[in-house]
Amino acid sequence: MADYEQLEFDVRLESDRELQENVGLAVSFACKQIQQEILKKIENRHEGYGVLAEAYAKLQASMKKVGEGFKHYALILPTDDQSAVEASNSIYNAVNDATYDAVKLAAMANKIMTDLYRNGYESTPIEDYLEEQGEEFEEAEEAAIEEVEEE
Repeated sequence: MADYEQLEFDVRLESDRELQENVGLAVSFACKQIQQEILKKIENRHEGYGVLAEAYAKLQASMKKVGEGFKHYALILPTDDQSAVEASNSIYNAVNDATYDAVKLAAMANKIMTDLYRNGYESTPIEDYLEEQGEEFEEAEEAAIEEVEEE
């Protein structure tokens, strides 16, 4: 069998890729914010599930409001554009709330993952490997960094 590499082409619009990247940045920011604001550690998977279930219920309630907004929009189609503007604004607000709840759910899931990982392990897998090998992490020397910059 010949060696080959599987390639994947991203055929989305550049604006879609940038939007997804910006959403990812917002989620990352929320994860850091939650880690700093909620200092209580999640002690076990059961506690984590409870926290996530509560956040998921809020997201479901927000998504229900989005659905209700769409139903309302469909009902006002025979009327004037002003009603459509109001319905669109209602959907926009509901989606904004749902987005907040979805980002908060993702951030809480990240916090739970981090807390449970830290609870379960005294050290990281790479630290365990180096300990087995009898080696320790070595800090980079300042001189070596300066030499690279000069070249």
